[in-house]
Amino acid sequence: MHPLLAQRRSLSAYLLFWAGLSAVPWVLIHSNAQLGALLLSLLCTVAFALATLPVWYLCRALPLQPARVWQVVSIHAVASAIWSVEFLVFAMLVAEPLALLPGASSLPAEVEKAEAALIGVGALFYLLAATFHYVLAELEQRRKAGEREAELQLAAQRAELSALRAQVHPHFLFNSLNTVSALIGYDAAKAREACLLLAEYLRGTLGGQEQALVSLRDEWALCERYLKVEALRLGERLQIEVAMEESAEHCEIPSLLLQPLVENAITHGIALANEPKPLRLRARCHDGRLTVELENGLDPAPQAQRRPGGLGIANVRARLFGQYGKDATLRVERDVSRFKLLLDLPATLPQAAEAT
Repeated sequence: MHPLLAQRRSLSAYLLFWAGLSAVPWVLIHSNAQLGALLLSLLCTVAFALATLPVWYLCRALPLQPARVWQVVSIHAVASAIWSVEFLVFAMLVAEPLALLPGASSLPAEVEKAEAALIGVGALFYLLAATFHYVLAELEQRRKAGEREAELQLAAQRAELSALRAQVHPHFLFNSLNTVSALIGYDAAKAREACLLLAEYLRGTLGGQEQALVSLRDEWALCERYLKVEALRLGERLQIEVAMEESAEHCEIPSLLLQPLVENAITHGIALANEPKPLRLRARCHDGRLTVELENGLDPAPQAQRRPGGLGIANVRARLFGQYGKDATLRVERDVSRFKLLLDLPATLPQAAEAT
């Protein structure tokens, strides 16, 4: 479809432009019947603008390329001659009924006198229409190229996010299997229970892995399944404190975003401590932003203070940038006895919740 026909505003602006050009034939006719000549020029020019809309397809079929310059020029020269004659013929046909207007009886004769000028105007108007459609074709081609580039970038972004999300599972399984292995050595019953909990967790991640975004409540529920596995190994050393505002529960976040952070807190913090260290989660929604704080205690002993960089924080930062760009941050705060992660991102709700 012609781009102008797809947008009424663009077509209206196009016709308004051509209506302004009707002053050219109106001046060239030199008619004593000013009103009749003006109506004739306006009708002929606007009709010519509509009739030359198919030139769009001719311009697309004949792109301006150095190797085809003579072919393009010759074809448009023939088309210009044809359209200029048609412009004159249409002007003569319109002049007959307009001659019935008061004082416009001489209009047909005046059009005949201006034949050469009207043919020149028709040729000029055709060249103007062809130029316009070449510019329009170039803009349309650039727009489509921009859309294709945006689609490719979106596909690459989705692939990158999927790859980052896929990294979470092997890392988690490695740590979880170490937990099961440790339990087998001194408590086979707990090891079996850990295997069942691990299977339950993996079943829960299957659905989440297919979704780009999940509610914070569902994401934390998945983390709690993982924490049940770790609780079998850590016992009373693992204490969990959750303070999640109701408004924050329904906010959507990238799926499997919190799990590596919780796993980090266990592996590099609580598991190294010799006494109970709380794992605290706080979440609130305010002014269109979702803030999530995840804090875990550290053993004040020097060997436990060294928290090695791992997959968790780097993975989450990369996923946040891929999903939100610079509109989301993950900040780290730590001292001798605690390690805190502050997650700040746009507060987005599911469409159903927003409608409610």
